[in-house]
Amino acid sequence: MRRLMAILLAAAAALALGGRPSEAQYAAQLYPYCSISSSSGATNCYIRSREECGRDACISNPWYIGRERALPYLEGRKSMKPHYVRP
Repeated sequence: MRRLMAILLAAAAALALGGRPSEAQYAAQLYPYCSISSSSGATNCYIRSREECGRDACISNPWYIGRERALPYLEGRKSMKPHYVRP
């Protein structure tokens, strides 16, 4: 019993001390299209062209910031900082 408690305590300490808060990525605003999975209905807004959607349905990304504004981020000339764009 003591061994089990020690293992659980060590695991809890490792999780508490080793974790970092996640940082949100706003890269979905950089791509012009979203695919909608035909099997699950999930969306993926990291699509550069309608051909990349494949068999899934493809829609225009309502949060796309435009080619001129997105290009510096996609080329790595500008770092990602959160900003919100209304559709």
